[in-house]
Amino acid sequence: MTEKKRFVSLHVRLLAVMLLGIAASLGMFFLARAVGDWMVEYYYLSDEAVDRRNRDTIEELQYYINVNNISSRSTDAIARWTIAKGDVYILLYKDQRLALEAGWWGIDSEMLGAEDLAALKNVKIYPLSFRDGLFQAVVYDFSETNMYDLSNLCAVFLACALFALILLLYNRGITRAIVTVSQEVQQIGDGELSLHLQSKGRNELTLLMDSVEAMRLSLVKKTEEEREALEKNSELISAMSHDIRNPLTALLGYLDLLRREQYRSKEEAASYVQAAYDKAEQLKALTNELLRYSLLFGSKELPLDLQAYDARILLSQLLGEQSVSLQQAGFTVQVLPLELSCRIHVDVLYFKRVLDNLFDNVRKHADPTGCVTVGVFDEDGELHICIGNTVSQRKQPVESNKIGLKTCEKILGQMNGRLVRHIDAGKFSAEVILPRTDAEEPANS
Repeated sequence: MTEKKRFVSLHVRLLAVMLLGIAASLGMFFLARAVGDWMVEYYYLSDEAVDRRNRDTIEELQYYINVNNISSRSTDAIARWTIAKGDVYILLYKDQRLALEAGWWGIDSEMLGAEDLAALKNVKIYPLSFRDGLFQAVVYDFSETNMYDLSNLCAVFLACALFALILLLYNRGITRAIVTVSQEVQQIGDGELSLHLQSKGRNELTLLMDSVEAMRLSLVKKTEEEREALEKNSELISAMSHDIRNPLTALLGYLDLLRREQYRSKEEAASYVQAAYDKAEQLKALTNELLRYSLLFGSKELPLDLQAYDARILLSQLLGEQSVSLQQAGFTVQVLPLELSCRIHVDVLYFKRVLDNLFDNVRKHADPTGCVTVGVFDEDGELHICIGNTVSQRKQPVESNKIGLKTCEKILGQMNGRLVRHIDAGKFSAEVILPRTDAEEPANS
């Protein structure tokens, strides 16, 4: 036994994908930032790289001093250069004493002359020539903060890119599934009914594909039923054409004999008339069968004109006529009339056709020595018309294609009713069920 897959909504899947994307993006951010920080520390802050940048800074400052012929006392000019530089801090020493301190804030003169150059450890000293003499310069480069900021920016970019990629991949899967369903529906619409839709997973798209597959199977079934109906129609027309031609030919022959008075006695002429009448009756039966078939397989909806009738009066008349006809045919009929006064909505002509078909079946298939019961009663707001009989045990049963019963089912279906058939131990009953309205209590006897 296959295990039923658990339904997971697309909303839940999207939420799960977003949480996964957030977790993966955070992981990418911290990983990218760690790698970036390591690269800054390993490459940008190495001794060789720092010394190279410091030398470049001293060369740039020396060029600025030479071009502008600056002395160590031109603090404003030096301050402008350091402020423009922004990421360096320079200490100038003269005779081992701090002579000038300049940075991104300008000039600081609070510690001038107080700090000794020999007190600085692990620093490189670069010569710097001013107009008033040679100085020793110590450079502190803080440009690595820009590198750390760039590293963080790249980490944020990669995290966002990863999050967007995860969502795009998820949306791509959803979009491809939708496009697949759309293409398959288009193929079904173009008549490719043999296409089988296979659903994967358990979500709204799966339900959509299952619905489309159910629609395809319904169309296949309907198409097959229409094909079978056309085949039956063709077979019936062929059979009816053959069956009608034979009695029609015989009927014309008898009538031609009578027209030309080719008979030897009145008795022989009477036999020709009786034979012609029998053939006409046979033609009538065949045309009635053809009309029943046309009614069943012709139009999808019958042009019913439903009107409200008093059920007791209507059924008393229709069932009374049918009962008298059965009695004239030699049947014993027992009628149980309706005791409840109510109304039913029917089309009288089509409803009479239903009763004609049912009582026709009684004439064809019932045992004439048995009793035919016709009863009408109310049950749960519905009117039940029951016709029961004993099935004939004749050696050559009357052939039936069940067209009459199918016709009854179609007519009753459009009247919001139904036909129920029962057969048990040689007893057959047909039950017509119709909804009733305006019910009243049974009249007192």
